[in-house]
Amino acid sequence: MITQNKYNVIGIMSGTSMDGIDCSYVRTDGVNFVSMINENSYEYSQNYRNKLKKIIKYIHNIKSFKKKQQIKNFENIVTNKFIQVIKKFIKDYDIKRSSIDYIGVSGHTVLHDPKNKKTIQLGSCKEIQKELKIKIVGNFRENDIKNSGQGSPIGAFYHQYILNNYSSLAAIINLGGIANICYSHKRELIAFDLGPANVLIDDLMHHFYKKNYDKYGTKAIKGKLDKKIIDFYKKDNFFKLNYPKSLDREYFKKYFIQLKKLKNINAIHTASMMTIVCIDLGLKLIKKKINELIITGGGRKNLFLINVLKKQFKKKGINIVLIDNLNFNGDLLEAQAFAYLTVRSIRKLPLSLPTTTGVKKPTLGGALYK
Repeated sequence: MITQNKYNVIGIMSGTSMDGIDCSYVRTDGVNFVSMINENSYEYSQNYRNKLKKIIKYIHNIKSFKKKQQIKNFENIVTNKFIQVIKKFIKDYDIKRSSIDYIGVSGHTVLHDPKNKKTIQLGSCKEIQKELKIKIVGNFRENDIKNSGQGSPIGAFYHQYILNNYSSLAAIINLGGIANICYSHKRELIAFDLGPANVLIDDLMHHFYKKNYDKYGTKAIKGKLDKKIIDFYKKDNFFKLNYPKSLDREYFKKYFIQLKKLKNINAIHTASMMTIVCIDLGLKLIKKKINELIITGGGRKNLFLINVLKKQFKKKGINIVLIDNLNFNGDLLEAQAFAYLTVRSIRKLPLSLPTTTGVKKPTLGGALYK
């Protein structure tokens, strides 16, 4: 219930890893107060994962978006999944609907093209609200795009909240499908996408083993590096761009075509090292004194990635810390972020800055459905 700008909000997140929907029930003021109530992740079935992959492939391949009925059909699939999971979450934790002030819905990004000012998230907030009879906040990125921003990464203010309550000079790195970084010190806030985190690893695991991810990095650790691919990758134009910058999940597919020609474990090892490389290149862009990197997202469970990060950055005087050590659930941080952003939206506080998405000025975001 609402007291002193504190709201009870369920944040809903479906990310580029396509592993499931994360739900986080939070009490927050969207500024300096966050209290977790209930949280859970609901894994996608392989059948639904395959549907999402087909939808993303189709949307990337069509020349225009005039086929509105087909897009509508895709949206219905995603909307129904959101409704199903939200209902289950509310039931699982016996949450009284009257106690929920808002639900913040990320939507599922199926296309992100900042160059052409286009980003598409499926999941109709209007239909979700109609079914649940609870106020919904969504469409977090549209106003950012309209104000010359890239619409991503969108969770920087929540990461700033975490960093502001941490004593060390640190940055947060989210290892989802795409890796992104957030640095905050004093009044400065910087955020941008780094490169592939799990996306290439996961796609290769599915290609070679019909598995969704490299559990604990056990395949990567057995492989050898393909230096030719890594050297080519380091020259990618994306790494030459200054921040802020953002990526589509499909951007690095060109490397998947090369990687899948390698021996399976060598491909996965090389893809994993691509994640390490993009983090290193991103830190060189920031040019800030950093003592610790706080790692969140599914990639933090990949022991190969974490051990290589620890080894490489120890030489630079940077410690690697898992977000879980700060008493945050690394699987649910982005769902928490959308709950936090929901309250910022309701309170008319900015969601993005020139240094996080490239907007011209601090920009509001989100749309209310009631």
